[in-house]
Amino acid sequence: MKASGLRTRDFDRVYRRPDRRSRSARFLLVVRRRGPEASGRARFGLTVKARLGNAVLRNRIKRRLRELLRRASVPPGWDIVVQPLTAEIAAADFAALGRELDALLEKTLAGVDPA
Repeated sequence: MKASGLRTRDFDRVYRRPDRRSRSARFLLVVRRRGPEASGRARFGLTVKARLGNAVLRNRIKRRLRELLRRASVPPGWDIVVQPLTAEIAAADFAALGRELDALLEKTLAGVDPA
C-alpha cells in the first residue's frame, strides 16, 4: 500500500483533536479518523525533532520510517502522525522496528471507534 502524506492543516487537525495517542519505547503515534465519507487510503506524517540529531541522522530516520510505513497494513480513512522518540531508530534492527511499529499501529487503531 502506498501511503500518501499529510499537509500542514492535516497535522494541525490531528494534533488538535486526536482520536487516540499511543507510545512505545521508540515511537509516538497520534491518530485521527478522517470521517465516514473518507474512503481513501491511510495518510501518514512524520515529525522528527531536532533533538534527535543532526540533519543526516534525522533524514536517515525519516527514510527508514517511510519504508516501514510503506509496508504497514492500515485500513483506509486514517490520518496518522508518527514521531520517533529516540535516535537509535537510525541504526536499530529494521525487522524489530517493523514489528514494534506494526504492533503499535494495531493496538492504537483497535482502540478507536471505526465509524
